[in-house]
Amino acid sequence: MKKINKPWMAVVMAALLLVTLVGVVWARPSDRPAAADITRKIALIPADFAPPNEDVDWFSNGHTVHCVSGSCVFEAPVVFPCLPAVTVERIRLHVLDDSTGGWAAASLYKVRPAAGTNWLQGSASSPEGTSGGFKTYTSADMNTVVWPAQKAYVRLLINDSLVQVYGVTVEYHRNI
Repeated sequence: MKKINKPWMAVVMAALLLVTLVGVVWARPSDRPAAADITRKIALIPADFAPPNEDVDWFSNGHTVHCVSGSCVFEAPVVFPCLPAVTVERIRLHVLDDSTGGWAAASLYKVRPAAGTNWLQGSASSPEGTSGGFKTYTSADMNTVVWPAQKAYVRLLINDSLVQVYGVTVEYHRNI
């Protein structure tokens, strides 16, 4: 009987197994280059907003906020849940407008605490005099970069008791 000895086959099989394992480890979905470019969203609900001064007559039940009388100003911080810089694409204002003369506006500001500066980046607002129920208003494209040394906040203005704000959505993507 003839004995066949092929040690090279064991080496080839080991190499194929190693290449397969390395390929599986490198093919994790979270490591795709395109994952950094997806649009992400932060929702600011009415419970996130607070007036910057105490002389405001307002009401919030957690899912809506409105002025009881007169006009109101509210502010809410925007906290991006990632460490690198982000590019804010746009903001969306979700409002129930039952007023013929009232309006609401949400504006995004970028702040650099170390320099004591802030800049208006963009706004979304409901047009004055257009009642018509629940609507979403979108800002123009902003494409503004917020670096880790900077922060952002949304200032909300409401000028009529018949205008109720349901929230503001900030759309952004990470800069990797």
